[in-house]
Amino acid sequence: MARKKEVSAEQTQRTIIATAERLFMTHGYRAISTRRIAEECNITQPALYHHFPNKQAIYLEVVRSIMVQTEEAMTHVLQDHANSKDRIRQIAYFMIMNHQGDMTQMFHDLQYEIEEEHRNTIQDWWLRSYFNPVMQTLTEGIAKGDIKTIPTVPPMELTFFVLEMMKSFLPPSKEDHEARRAFADKKSKMLVDILFDGIQKK
Repeated sequence: MARKKEVSAEQTQRTIIATAERLFMTHGYRAISTRRIAEECNITQPALYHHFPNKQAIYLEVVRSIMVQTEEAMTHVLQDHANSKDRIRQIAYFMIMNHQGDMTQMFHDLQYEIEEEHRNTIQDWWLRSYFNPVMQTLTEGIAKGDIKTIPTVPPMELTFFVLEMMKSFLPPSKEDHEARRAFADKKSKMLVDILFDGIQKK
């Protein structure tokens, strides 16, 4: 009986996080209340507070969940693909398949709505899950000669540039899976073509 309650509690917590992620990413942190999250999950506010003490705790868990999933995916990409071009394409493909263009809402909320004491932790999550895998790929690619060295653009700045390009390819909403997969395949290839082959006539 105790085991059944434990599983049920875990499922409820997963439902809260999934629902909160959808609401926060669509409407923003400030516009969503714990009452709204509870209603969407078909539970009471007291039941929600049994799992999370306040709205900020829910939001932080949403962000942590996104970052952990991303870090795990990036680890697999780096392990499974040695070629720099393949890595960048796979990273871009994952981002397009699993993220939405309205992630800008998340970054806005993290900057203006979340208490400063939590920002360093979030920054560490972001570095591990997003920045470092791209930085490692570019640095190793330059060392192997796969990527051209640009004296005026150090690897760190190039990493920010590549991440911004990936972000610009994110679709505004999650479409049908097959349509999104075709979109991700097309856009990730386009990104790699631009980065590795450029647009200058040879």
